[in-house]
Amino acid sequence: MDEKTQGAMIGAAIGCAAGAVLAQVTSNDPGTACAAGAVVGGLIGYQRARSNEIEEAQKAAQATVAVEGAKAAPVQTDVVQVTDKETGKTEPVKAFKSVSVDIPLSQVNTTDGREAMRKLNDYARKVATDRGETVEMTIAVPPDKAGRSKVAAQQTRETAGKGAVVRSVVTDPRTPSNVQRVTIEVKNPARIEV
Repeated sequence: MDEKTQGAMIGAAIGCAAGAVLAQVTSNDPGTACAAGAVVGGLIGYQRARSNEIEEAQKAAQATVAVEGAKAAPVQTDVVQVTDKETGKTEPVKAFKSVSVDIPLSQVNTTDGREAMRKLNDYARKVATDRGETVEMTIAVPPDKAGRSKVAAQQTRETAGKGAVVRSVVTDPRTPSNVQRVTIEVKNPARIEV
């Protein structure tokens, strides 16, 4: 079971229990209160899973600043409209979209550089596993570091749970001449039902 579903189910169970307890205190029907609590809890569980994902992206990005000269961009998010299937209630939930880190080329093969890449790879695998979806990991280098001939995008695919991490090595003229830019990105739906 992925973290998204597990978080929603745990939230629903907690909401149900809280609703049932509240029903006893207020002399209302425990079954109805449980159902109402489960709906709210399911949305909260989904939101918690997405919040954890954002926090983990921030931690992975910040871990790379231990590399001399590395810079982490702020984590980017999308707002997903999450609808409960039972009630039709919709709530906006902030979800991880992408994170980007620049690692100086001179540091890529150092102990700190390799550790930073390990943490970024681990984060990409965790998101792919938890979501059961494809996570894009792009490693961009400046064209002058790619050699005399044009470098076609090199791509690998790694299975992670029911998801996958697709790693692409590309040349990008927007990348500063002395860095390797690592970007981890997912595609979020505009709307989803839980």
